[in-house]
This record gives sequence, C-alpha cells and structure tokens, in this order.
Amino acid sequence: MKKNKVIILVTVLAVIAVGIGLLLLNQAESEDKAGNTDISGGGVNSGGSETAGNDQNGKIPGEKKGYYFEYRGIRIGINDEAAPIIEALGKPMHYFEAPSCAFEGMDKIYSYSGFEFTTYTKNNKDYIASLFFLDDTVTTREGITLNATLDDIVAAYGSDYEQNFNEYSYSDGNCILSFILENGKVVSVEYSMIADNSNGG
Repeated sequence: MKKNKVIILVTVLAVIAVGIGLLLLNQAESEDKAGNTDISGGGVNSGGSETAGNDQNGKIPGEKKGYYFEYRGIRIGINDEAAPIIEALGKPMHYFEAPSCAFEGMDKIYSYSGFEFTTYTKNNKDYIASLFFLDDTVTTREGITLNATLDDIVAAYGSDYEQNFNEYSYSDGNCILSFILENGKVVSVEYSMIADNSNGG
C-alpha cells in the first residue's frame, strides 16, 4: 500500500513538472515573438533588403541587411526614417539645415560624437541620405575606421569593390559604402544613397 502511494505521488509530481515545463516553454516562445516584432516601421527602401528601424528605446528588433552604421546599439541605414533614429540618439552636438537642391523641403545635417548624417525630405518625412565619419572614435560594423589600410578594408569587405582614383566603394543595392585613402590610410568613410534610390513612403 505504501509502495502504491509513493508511485502515485511520483506520478503526480511528474505530471506537475511536465505541466510547468510546458507553461514556461509557451511563455518563452511568446516573449521571443514579442521581442522580434519590429514596432517602428523601418525605412523607405522598397528593395529586397529588410530595413528594420529603431524603436523609442534605441533597441533594434529583428535583422537588418546590407551596409548600415551602428552606434550604441542604434542602427542607422540609408533611406531609414530619421525621426526614430534622432529620438534614440538624443540631441545632436550640432545641427544645420539648408534648402534642398534635389528634394522637397530642407537638407538637414545632424552631428554627433564621431559622425554626422544628412537627411532629405519626401512626403513630409525625413530620411537618412548619407552618414560620414568625423574621427577614428567610430567604426563600421565590420571594424573599419579612419586610418585603416586597404588591406584592412579588403579583409572586412572583400575585393569586389569599385575604384575611382583613391576611392574604394561597395554597394548593396540601397547604400554605397565608400572609403577614401591618402598615403595608404583611410581618411574618409561614408555611407550614401545610390542615385535615384529614394523610394519615399
């Protein structure tokens, strides 16, 4: 009789343990799905690249393909909507604007520590047009900064670049990532739009 009670008790405990395990598994899956939801909309690129934007806390859910700059967990890609990025970055160190020659409204320049970016306006929204390194305190996601060498660039991005004098450029269909070298060292790093690729939303 005592043995039967022990078996029943063990069976009940096993059922409870399995139930708790399934409950925790369902909760983890729900949180994972919630964590991978892009609530910010993203950019205006209509191509195949996913352009997951920034949420209000500066944390970026989902994957983002192609060339983009990342600063303190904030992803900044060409043709991404500027407002959530600026909100995540906070007040810029410097700001400048001028009437746009190519787009409606104003071209705006936002300067932060180590980099600055310009925006263009389309359909009453601002989008990232270009991003430029100001010093060697920032790097590309692949580890290239000012003062890097061509060997460093090729090691990070491969040899499938376009060369125009001392400028070496890579393209992902949405963004051109270019490096200018002088005396064997990178003196300029810039992410920029491909001509006629401002597919406004």
